[in-house]
Amino acid sequence: MSTYNKKNNLILELEYFENYQYVANLLVEWQKLKPENKKLKTAAHCLAKVGIYVASLQMEQQSFEKICSQYRMDKLKYQKEALESAEKLNNYEKKYFDEKSK
Repeated sequence: MSTYNKKNNLILELEYFENYQYVANLLVEWQKLKPENKKLKTAAHCLAKVGIYVASLQMEQQSFEKICSQYRMDKLKYQKEALESAEKLNNYEKKYFDEKSK
């Protein structure tokens, strides 16, 4: 993920947390004023579910990025090993097959 995307995601995440906290605090205030209000209880419950859902999406995204990063590192490692092996084979062929043909 590019630096731009990381910064953009961080800004969006901070905005989400700020908005979530504002609404949650507002619901808490209202519930203190009207503790038996069913609509407020339902709204608080729904907001909690939204928070849990977003948190699970964020964890999933972080796991995906970590796995992709590991795959990229492994790919580069194996490409390097393959190039080194090809170079060794090429040197071996030059040393043993070119000398015999002389």
